[in-house]
Amino acid sequence: MTPKVVPLDSVLAFEPGIRLKHDAVRDRYVIQGPEVLIELNETGTAIMKEIDGISELSAVIDRLAKTFSVDPATITVDVSEFCTALVMKRVLTK
Repeated sequence: MTPKVVPLDSVLAFEPGIRLKHDAVRDRYVIQGPEVLIELNETGTAIMKEIDGISELSAVIDRLAKTFSVDPATITVDVSEFCTALVMKRVLTK
């Protein structure tokens, strides 16, 4: 069964105890929490830096599209699926 992607009007936030942290040893960002450590690539880092608990996912996508000079339609599916995976892993809450 394929999970339903997070709706674009969802406001995403980090679950309690979860945070985005720069790992100086690896020189990359990680998601860290109790029993959770996820290393992020540049794309994942850019997405997670935009999650603020206030903005709808559509606004996050718009900001990312502007930052990287791409059409929002080009990245919407990828960003939605990434965020859906993190909601399922209990890293993000909607």
